Amino acid sequence: MRLSIIAALGIIAITAGLIACSDDEKPAESGKLNVVTTLPLFADFVREIGGDRVEVNSLLPIGSDPHTWEPVPSDVQRVAEADIAFANGLDLEPAAINVIEPNLGGSAPFVLLAPKAEEAGATVAKLPEGFADEGGEGGAPAGEEQGDDPHMWMDPANAALYAGIIRDALTQADSEGESSYDKNYDSYVSAIEDVKSYVLDKVDSIPETNRKLVTTHDAFGYFARAYDLSIVAFVAPSPGQEASPADIANLSRAMEDEGVPAVFVEPQIATEGEILQQAGEDAGVEVCTLYSDSLDDTVSTYIELMRFNADELARCLG
Repeated sequence: MRLSIIAALGIIAITAGLIACSDDEKPAESGKLNVVTTLPLFADFVREIGGDRVEVNSLLPIGSDPHTWEPVPSDVQRVAEADIAFANGLDLEPAAINVIEPNLGGSAPFVLLAPKAEEAGATVAKLPEGFADEGGEGGAPAGEEQGDDPHMWMDPANAALYAGIIRDALTQADSEGESSYDKNYDSYVSAIEDVKSYVLDKVDSIPETNRKLVTTHDAFGYFARAYDLSIVAFVAPSPGQEASPADIANLSRAMEDEGVPAVFVEPQIATEGEILQQAGEDAGVEVCTLYSDSLDDTVSTYIELMRFNADELARCLG
């Protein structure tokens, strides 16, 4: 995979040079702020805040995994034409950032959402004490802060911070739209608060002894912290990191020791999902689905993602 990424980036570098020589061939301005994001999830955030004043597209297509996605030369064109770009950072989407940084126009801002959210006082998730002893050798040591977990939006309080950062950045790029961005922001934060309560009600319906997560990768630290769930185990810290036989044995042992009623795969992650699917079937527990950093035709917005997760948790753990 590493060789293919390098090859793709080499092609992109050549394409970037061709684009730099043909600025006069760019399409006519639409009158809207042209925004590019790394993930469809962030494109959804921008559409909610930007409304009809922005035109948004994401480098990653729906259903793709940001950890392992590889760029194609046409991605450079979209970046070169953007007025502003948004990414998460914290090593969530390195290939996408490697496309944006050298190809975004010099005056176009590049906003990294997670670091700005941290500066704004975002909540920090921690793994529960004893996690490493519960079979989580694929994850962080017991009690280690989730400072390297990039999935900060899985806590709705952090999602609201993301929305505020996007509002401010759009306003700076398009001051005439300030009142529109403020209005849309207020409406969207209200929707985030509503879905936060919806998830809480669903989790409250689950017996406390069942509030345990076994997932494909380490993406639910913030979600677990926000809703008082326990992370029992995951297949691998990040997709693409091959699980060893020892990791799989620890996973099975943790599931048995904790008596989990279900395990949760993610639609965009194939290899780790197959491992967890087999482990769940071997243990005789239900195999269910959660979303973290990818959208698809079933779950196409952040609000839908949170509602889907809440319903699935209540169905499979309740």
